[in-house]
Amino acid sequence: MTAVNLAFLLTLLCYFVSSLLYHIHLFAGSDRARNAAPILAGAGVLLHTAAIGLWCMQGGSVLRDGGMPLSLVAYFLAIVQVVVSFNPRWASLGSLVMPLAFIAEFYGTWTTPGLSEHSTTASPLLRPHVTVLLLGFAAFTLAFCLAVFYLVESRLLKTKHLRGIFRRLPPLESVGTAAHWLAVIGFSMLTLGTITGAIVAPERWGPQWYLEPHFLVSMVAWVVYAAYLAVSLLLGWRGRRTTYFLIAGFVVVVVAYFASGNPTRNSPTGSAAATVAVGRPA
Repeated sequence: MTAVNLAFLLTLLCYFVSSLLYHIHLFAGSDRARNAAPILAGAGVLLHTAAIGLWCMQGGSVLRDGGMPLSLVAYFLAIVQVVVSFNPRWASLGSLVMPLAFIAEFYGTWTTPGLSEHSTTASPLLRPHVTVLLLGFAAFTLAFCLAVFYLVESRLLKTKHLRGIFRRLPPLESVGTAAHWLAVIGFSMLTLGTITGAIVAPERWGPQWYLEPHFLVSMVAWVVYAAYLAVSLLLGWRGRRTTYFLIAGFVVVVVAYFASGNPTRNSPTGSAAATVAVGRPA
């Protein structure tokens, strides 16, 4: 086992254990679990940093090698969770964020067979294209987690179950506000990724690049989040109705990723206009 593989394996272990601890904190109210969970998550971030560094030192690319971009999304999610865990009420968010980080890291590591030879003819827009999609996907994932929290918390409030889990959840209004702004950031990143991808796509896919399934599904995701912003900003919708848009948008984003199939065979740009997919570029 190489040092890179060992670092990724230990990262997965830390993310998995921290996920369990966050769940124990949320459902059992364990203060020890709440204190230990961010420590494990932080250790995972450090190991993840080392793994990414070693990968790059050996000639790999986190933006263009197999599932490495998805691993980078897991890295972003874990960092955010470690930061928000300093607030005890927000630590419970790790019960969703860290399992998703673990799944993303597991899949990203599993689908990365080894170092690849990079094309020297890749468009200079490829790097910013994939980077903004990575950031957008991370923002959408966090918005999804908060949307789920909002629905759960509003349900507990409606049924007057104000003890136990409810006391360990973030304030309802803060959850809604944070989810909204994360959706705004994600939508902005998705829009930039779509524009840069559309510039690169014609030379890679030909004149009918806009008929590619990755692009079409990605545009559906764009429309869903655009609709969310429209009803929020123009119609003044708030609360449960808008959170469904965030959940639906995330589902479409995930579908867009897997709809990209194997871009190393289909397209040197990966998901040219946003398989939000973070990349499985060539």
